[in-house]
Amino acid sequence: MANTQDIIHSVIIRLFAGEADMEDEKFIADWLQQSEDNKRLYNDLREIWMNSEIQDNSDNYHLEDAIREFIIKIRKQKRIRKNKTIPLRFLKYAAILILTLGLPLSYYIGTRSVEPNISMTTLSCAYGDKATVILPDGSEVWLNSGSKITFNADFKNVERKVFLEGEAFFSVYKDRNHPFQVKTKDIDIEVLGTTFNVKAFPEENSTSTTLVSGSLMISSPFEKIRIKPDQKVVFSKESKKMVLTQSKDLSEDIEWKNGRLVFRDKTLNELIPNLKRWFDVEFVFADEKVKQRRFTGVLERESIQDVVYFINVSKYVSCHFSGNKIIIESEN
Repeated sequence: MANTQDIIHSVIIRLFAGEADMEDEKFIADWLQQSEDNKRLYNDLREIWMNSEIQDNSDNYHLEDAIREFIIKIRKQKRIRKNKTIPLRFLKYAAILILTLGLPLSYYIGTRSVEPNISMTTLSCAYGDKATVILPDGSEVWLNSGSKITFNADFKNVERKVFLEGEAFFSVYKDRNHPFQVKTKDIDIEVLGTTFNVKAFPEENSTSTTLVSGSLMISSPFEKIRIKPDQKVVFSKESKKMVLTQSKDLSEDIEWKNGRLVFRDKTLNELIPNLKRWFDVEFVFADEKVKQRRFTGVLERESIQDVVYFINVSKYVSCHFSGNKIIIESEN
């Protein structure tokens, strides 16, 4: 039977991999609030995970030896000095331990990259991937496919500032003495404690912010807007203006973090960029007319075959595989 420490490692790795459910997230959030030692251990494991250079899982014998050595040494360390912080040389075995818990190693390789730059850390999600990370202050970030965040390694003790390219959902730990900031290429967002979504892909012609709870101040070089829950601000890169809208149903903006793509009356031209990021597949329009066909629905993040089937339901559109591409054309 797994002990408490093994369970914690297992849940943490699910968080790092973007596979945690709400129960996992609550478990770790509560655990982090129990002590500073827990927060330090979590941050050490996160740092090891993000900088891990393990390339394969072929040497099972040595992996098993490393796991056993880690467990033996960590327990011995606790007996010798109960309150002593775990030395870094022992934590390297934790990286091997958590890599082998629950999920196949092939899922992790090549899907995230971390680029330390002096005191900055960057976490990236490749196309077809999704990740969850808990920042040093306890704030949670869900990172969508094709997105990346950058933050100061001393995040909790200096400025709580995150640089975002792509899409992320934030649940911010409240700290009135250290306001939380999200900076994108076009807008800045200031917050004390709240939950909200930001979509800021460089290839798209707008940047949007959707507020679930709390309060936000959205700033561009030209204006500022304070928004309330159930409100959304869209900044146009062409006009340089922000437009505020109200909605009681935010699922279209936030359900992606739960593995569902919600869309209402969207053209294929608007929908395909999201599908490309989600499934890492190239779509090709065979004609201009098909781009303007509109769809409404909910897609679970399952397989690209389901997407092709969904599009083919329309009597006006034909969708089929051609090599490693998907061709979409008007149905004659």
